[in-house]
Amino acid sequence: MYRKGISVFLAFVILAIVILGGCGADTDKADNTDAEKSEAAEENGETGEVKEFTAFFNYSLNSLTMPFDTPIGKKITELTGIKLKVEYLVGTDARQKAGVMIASGDYPDLVNPGEAAGDFVAAGAFIPLDDYIEKYGTNIKKIYRPSELALLKSQYGKTYYISGTRAGQDKLYPAAGFYVALDVLKDAGWPVIKTLPQYTDIIKSYVKENPTYNGQPTIGFVLPTEAWRASALQYGGARFLAGYPNDGPVYVDQETLEAKTIMTADFSKDWAKWLNGLWRDGLMDPETFMQNNDQYLAKLSSGRVIGFYDQRGMFQEAINALEKEGLFNRAPIGFPVVFEGVEKEYYAGPAAFATQTGIAITTKCKDPEAAFKFLDRMAAEDINKLNFWGIEGEDYTIQNGKMTKTEEQWKNYLDPDYQKKQGISQFMEFPRMEDTTDPKYGVYSDGNPVSPTKTDDYFNVKYKDYEKEVLKAYNIKTLSDFFAPQYPARYEPGWAIRTKMPADHPGKIAVEKALELALQYLPKAIMATNDNEFENIWKQYQNELGKLDLKAFEDEVTKQIKESVKYYQAE
Repeated sequence: MYRKGISVFLAFVILAIVILGGCGADTDKADNTDAEKSEAAEENGETGEVKEFTAFFNYSLNSLTMPFDTPIGKKITELTGIKLKVEYLVGTDARQKAGVMIASGDYPDLVNPGEAAGDFVAAGAFIPLDDYIEKYGTNIKKIYRPSELALLKSQYGKTYYISGTRAGQDKLYPAAGFYVALDVLKDAGWPVIKTLPQYTDIIKSYVKENPTYNGQPTIGFVLPTEAWRASALQYGGARFLAGYPNDGPVYVDQETLEAKTIMTADFSKDWAKWLNGLWRDGLMDPETFMQNNDQYLAKLSSGRVIGFYDQRGMFQEAINALEKEGLFNRAPIGFPVVFEGVEKEYYAGPAAFATQTGIAITTKCKDPEAAFKFLDRMAAEDINKLNFWGIEGEDYTIQNGKMTKTEEQWKNYLDPDYQKKQGISQFMEFPRMEDTTDPKYGVYSDGNPVSPTKTDDYFNVKYKDYEKEVLKAYNIKTLSDFFAPQYPARYEPGWAIRTKMPADHPGKIAVEKALELALQYLPKAIMATNDNEFENIWKQYQNELGKLDLKAFEDEVTKQIKESVKYYQAE
């Protein structure tokens, strides 16, 4: 009996060991599987846990909705496991804000330094990203050319930020130009405006016949003059009129690649003299030099303005306002106006990758590895599709592998307010794919274009009836057809080089002072009541510029432009 009991007991023990052993094996397998899933989810940011980083973007937010609070922003948070608490620049003085932050040494986790990149780098505010790119930058290395990553590193010897300024191609609209209200063109018999005298005569004639609009004085010409927007006055307009591409405050000889300061060029005086003529004829807005950018845009939105110079992206809000009010006949149409004798214009400029700014991780960030993994995740295809196309099922559908939009989805896409509320195109400052037709870098792995703007449908739905009227009148296909086409970049733009230069560089000190002098003297010269007064003011202006070491700036820009050429060869 006793032996039988022992036997039964041993049998139960053996059975228990077998059962427990089996369970243990299954548990180990489950644990391993869960660990693998967890590791994969962590790599993709899909852990279900949301980590918050702080950030400062050194430019103004043009939306009432914070990008990460939009439906697309929330999707990005789901995919990355990261949400940014972003502070944006209030006002337009990016350099002043940067100076305050640098002086305090109180940085958020991430910074987009805007035009103060060189200042932040010189202050030691950013950590080098090279090791992170090598170890964790799978997506970044996929969507950026090796030469572009090399260019990012070339300025400082290390990579301190990832640029979101990718090459872009917009064949529908010019990037910049001298604009004329549609009514004026129609009234003048649809002329193709090429030279400054043509442009001036058309404005004069129209204002003479139409001195008021909706009970207010008609404004013949205006341009932005507040803070950094004053570049239109300081050098922007003069540069294009003289037949040079956008290289910031320098003009670059396209043969020798030598850079010279625009403010000291003879054509800068020609530009000021032309504006002075408009002023003395009562054609220029008398409030040009005392209004802020919002007031400038409000005048464009009112329909009172006949002509102006600007970059299209800077006054898109005014176009939207005119269209909402049904003032289609006052919508601006751009032309590549040049001084008489100039044979070639460069308004469209090159399709260029630029490294003047980008997203950086600061020395105050407590988890730089996670921060960088987030930046790399933002470069992935699924997030690029969210940023460029929107949410599948809401903003587009896929038919036979092709991303398409319905008429209603196109209507939403073309509505700037919808884009801001939905989050479309609100993450362009992050590492992203380029918006081009390049067969390798401008398409997703499934063959669809990075942006819906590169589809045939876009051309059919984008233009409104008033724009189609212009196309028909001039027998052209796009509003860019007046302009010389965009071309592959040969060197890094001068404006990008200026932005990256540290604040204590002798050349940077000189050019910033020169820009201050431009704002001091150009309004005086333009408002001069006679030729003698203009000449005296211009002489004073040039004398003050002559005291600055602008050669140090020109030499540095020339050096970097020539060194950058090797990074812009076709790959």
